[in-house]
Amino acid sequence: MEINGVLKLKGFIHDFLAWDSTINLFAIKFNEKYNVYPNILLASDDTYRKIDFFAQKKPNMLIGPDGKDILSSSETYEGINEFVTEDYTLDCCFDYELTLGNFILVFDEAPDYGGEPVLVIEEKGKVYQFKKSA
Repeated sequence: MEINGVLKLKGFIHDFLAWDSTINLFAIKFNEKYNVYPNILLASDDTYRKIDFFAQKKPNMLIGPDGKDILSSSETYEGINEFVTEDYTLDCCFDYELTLGNFILVFDEAPDYGGEPVLVIEEKGKVYQFKKSA
């Protein structure tokens, strides 16, 4: 779906144990459909809470602003801000109208973040990333 030059694709997480694989699969579908990867992940607060719960079960993939994983980082972990792969990075933002498990991948060349970022971060260096391996 395209609205005002913004590309969107809806998805659903059926199994939160595989949340990262589901998002990656939909990002690949997005790229196949639009020939560009998404740069924003929209989901509800409830969905992010479940994602965060399962992400912490893979601590070596949660990378803090100091480049160390969550177990080694000196930075306080407050949640995932970015989903990162070799091919794309998704900024995590809230969409309060979505229900649990639903998400929307978005490509917006010039996002104004009229929506609310998952964590308001004044310094880019405070970002926690979930690094998905290939």
